[in-house]
Amino acid sequence: MGMQISFFVKDQSADCYFEKIQASFFEEEKVIEQAYPKEGFDAVLDEALLAVLRNVFDTLEKVGDTEDYLQFLDFKIKNVYNSAFVSKHFLLYQNTEVEELMAHVLTEIADPLAEGYFESLIDYLETTIDDEVFVDFRLNGEELLLEVQSQGRKVSLVEPLKQLMIDYDESFERVATEILESFV
Repeated sequence: MGMQISFFVKDQSADCYFEKIQASFFEEEKVIEQAYPKEGFDAVLDEALLAVLRNVFDTLEKVGDTEDYLQFLDFKIKNVYNSAFVSKHFLLYQNTEVEELMAHVLTEIADPLAEGYFESLIDYLETTIDDEVFVDFRLNGEELLLEVQSQGRKVSLVEPLKQLMIDYDESFERVATEILESFV
């Protein structure tokens, strides 16, 4: 389960009352307790989200492990007071600064994520294929390049790192099945 970012915002007739924002990691909280006009409130929400994400990331860099980073990347927004404004704002949310921070986090964990995936894949293939298995991997930007050799054949696959974050187990099962089917 990913990290949760909770927005405590109440819609009012002329404005929005922004009570606070909380992250489920490290008890990060920013108390605001201020009413804002609806016009321009989008920027206030963006600024608050980015501030909390940056604070959590700073703490992660000091004490986090790979699993924490993965949960950070998979953060979810919770609209505690069911604000229509918050729901609308985050419905199809895109923010360049948030995307840049997430890309930076992905590069921080790319090596350990790829190595763990690679080691699990080797263990699985060695117990499943009767012949010797040679597996190699390398990172190419935001992709994991895999080469598997066994029974005189070679299979090459490319798996986006983002897919590993979205659903590691599904990715692993799909890649392992594709490799096994290539050797049958």
